Amino acid sequence: MDEQVVGARVFGPRQPLPVRVAPVRGESTGSFVNRLAHGQGLELEALLERVGFGQASQDPVRVRAYPSTTEMYVNERGLEYLAVLCGSTARALQEVLPSTAAAHLLEEAETTTALWKWPWLPREGHLVPLCGTCTAACGVRETVWMISTDRWRVCLEHLRWTDSDATGGERGLSLKLLPETARAHREREALYQRYGPGGLALFADAFQIAVHWWTHLPDTARWVRRAWDAGLEPQALPAAPLVLMPEAAAMAAHLAAFEHSGRRDGQARTRWMEELRGQMGLWGVDFSVGRLALMDWLVRHSTPAAPASDTAGGPTAGTAPQARQASAETPGAGVPQELRVSPGHEQAAQPTGVLGAASCLPWQLGQPACEM
Repeated sequence: MDEQVVGARVFGPRQPLPVRVAPVRGESTGSFVNRLAHGQGLELEALLERVGFGQASQDPVRVRAYPSTTEMYVNERGLEYLAVLCGSTARALQEVLPSTAAAHLLEEAETTTALWKWPWLPREGHLVPLCGTCTAACGVRETVWMISTDRWRVCLEHLRWTDSDATGGERGLSLKLLPETARAHREREALYQRYGPGGLALFADAFQIAVHWWTHLPDTARWVRRAWDAGLEPQALPAAPLVLMPEAAAMAAHLAAFEHSGRRDGQARTRWMEELRGQMGLWGVDFSVGRLALMDWLVRHSTPAAPASDTAGGPTAGTAPQARQASAETPGAGVPQELRVSPGHEQAAQPTGVLGAASCLPWQLGQPACEM
């Protein structure tokens, strides 16, 4: 081990950097360290030497692009060093920087050395810019990259949409001409709050159904209009979550109603499909094409959920495996009403897809229609 590593291990930073920079709750560690460096008049690669030792490109330009493309992870000692440099504590940083949580700390055999790494992809979530207006309100003059569950974020306060592709620039797209998209986002959040993990699973399915429609029927008038109102090309992939959100939110309500009914006989299925035929007609979605995704979902949800378990505090019998996991990972979400999802709801879509990790429908946004 060279003298530089030994010295860092023994001494490390003893006092905060001259200029204090506050992290934004939910911000990526890489974004915060980048801003911390800039606050001192340093480039990112210069500050990294003070946080610890790790793998980085020898190209400074590439290093400076890290915060917008990947995430920084540290071990326990690296977190301590970072806390000293920004005048905080390790525990305080873990409360606001998701990737410094104990589950994401690097596990190295040599735990007394401060280390950091920038893997190609974040371990969890996506890097999405904070709304530009929110950024300015925080007194920040550069992009703040957040760790987001989805590839996008909706700021309901300022009606702005941002995504991992920085569509519309890092300040995001205005939703002032798309009130239905903002309203659908509120409905989605209400679904989560009302039904917990069951709501998460069914919204994911609803979005996948809408993706199937959009892929096969990209010229549907309402989706084309929304894309134009947002300043996007109608068939551009980044436009899909933005333009499909209203139909996905409405579709999720239909899926929830079907699950709640508990009926799976032919008459119930036919009545449900006829209701959706009328709804899709109002949306301008060709039912003869759109029904294919609905039939696929019905096959996977052909068996109603089993009765709830009477075991207090135990997992709910019949709930989809990923829903049970989400329930365990979502503390403090209130006491949602029970929405039992069919046992046929098994994860099928790839986790890298938008909302894919919770859906039972296998296709992906961007996949050719002939492969769905």
